[in-house]
Amino acid sequence: MCNLEYQRLMKGKLMKNTVVHAQLGSKSESVGFCFFTEAPEVAIHWLSFNVTTDWCVTFDIPDQLLTKSRAHYRDPEHDSFEHPASIWRTEWCLQEYSLRTVRVIEATDKYANYAENMVNQIIKEVPGIGLLLLAAMSQK
Repeated sequence: MCNLEYQRLMKGKLMKNTVVHAQLGSKSESVGFCFFTEAPEVAIHWLSFNVTTDWCVTFDIPDQLLTKSRAHYRDPEHDSFEHPASIWRTEWCLQEYSLRTVRVIEATDKYANYAENMVNQIIKEVPGIGLLLLAAMSQK
C-alpha cells in the first residue's frame, strides 16, 4: 500500500475503495481493496509493477468481510523483459476496513523499492537497455 493509505490506516481512519477494477481496463473481477494469502516474500514477485509497495501489511481479516475474486498479475516464472507474461491469481477483496475490523500482524517497508531495484538489475544485465528506458520515459 502507498504511504498515504498506510498513514490513514494507522490513524484509525476507515479505508474505503469501491473501484471496479475491470472498469479501469484491468483483467480483474475484483472490487475495492485486494489481499492475498501468500507470504509477502512470495507475493511481491507478481505484485511488483502492479501495486504500490511503499508498505506491505499483513492482516488478520475475518472471513465474512472478504469476497473471493481473481485478477491478472505478473507471472514471474514465465515473464521476461522481452516477453511479458501474466496469470490469473486468486485474491480476496473488501470495500472498506479499519483497525476496528482488521488486525495488523506485521507492517514493513522493506519492499518499498522492489520494482525499482528490479529495473536497475535489468539495466545492469542487458547492455543498452537503460538508454531505451530513458528514451521511452522521455516520450511520455
